[in-house]
Amino acid sequence: MQNSSQSDLLYSSFSSDDYQEHPPVSSYADIPYAIDLPVPDGNAYSVDEEAIRLKVARKAERDKINAEIKSLANIVKKKGVAVGFKAKVASYAGFKAKRLPDFVQTLLTQSKLLPHRDDFLDRGDGLCRGKTQARSKVILGYMLSAFVVNCNVNNGHIVVATRHGGQNVTHDELRKEVAMRHGVYIPESTWYFYVNRLVQCGHIESHTVSIYEDGHVASFHAEASHKYLSTKLMSMLGADRLSVRTAAAKHNVDLKLAGKSFKQKPRYASSRYRRDGSLRQNMPIIKPSQELLALIRSHYEREAYYVPPN
Repeated sequence: MQNSSQSDLLYSSFSSDDYQEHPPVSSYADIPYAIDLPVPDGNAYSVDEEAIRLKVARKAERDKINAEIKSLANIVKKKGVAVGFKAKVASYAGFKAKRLPDFVQTLLTQSKLLPHRDDFLDRGDGLCRGKTQARSKVILGYMLSAFVVNCNVNNGHIVVATRHGGQNVTHDELRKEVAMRHGVYIPESTWYFYVNRLVQCGHIESHTVSIYEDGHVASFHAEASHKYLSTKLMSMLGADRLSVRTAAAKHNVDLKLAGKSFKQKPRYASSRYRRDGSLRQNMPIIKPSQELLALIRSHYEREAYYVPPN
């Protein structure tokens, strides 16, 4: 979602000519450090200094991404080109933009209405947690709209069909979808708060892709997690309607004819870790420091829907 037509990830934004694979959002590669710590004797950074460097780089990266999303939302709002819950590609062309498949309109309409149901956030434990505020219902509607236009309707997998196989969608890309579609900026802490609520209610499940090491002690990365909308949520959104299933099946045929697929393909063949998390054989093991492991674990938890620190 790097351009004005980023909301149509599932259908058209990744072309074989323009597609380029980018490192995961949590990658530290090529990120300038905001501080310049002196190199101690021996031309090696200490553990504490390396941890500080990584934390500062991470914060600078997050600030840049959040500023970009906020800028997108402000531009869309100022120009008045938000398409909202209409089956249009979110772009600066507004209602003149390309249409999404007709069945997506059913999902988007339900995305707007569903959070207003009293039982939407029911955890099934019989406990009464009070009524959801109107503001929360609106935000949840925005989030659901971003989910449904970037998911495989057949199984609820939030993924993009490309000529290079299925590509998972990050939380930042989903937040950009909301900014482009509604002209609304959702702060990072607010986003994860509501994602947590959806997870607690069983509406979303996530499987974090294994963290791997690419040959350097401090170069750890994590791909975007596999995110799934539950069968119950997809049913509430209207995905099990005959008209939606028929139209979605036809659209999948069109994607196949275009050479696109939802099937996942490994993109890091040289990774030390396999996709199932097991370590590849005949590769030297480099044990990172405990401080670095703690930092990696914090990114793992973020991808697993924990509210990030302020």
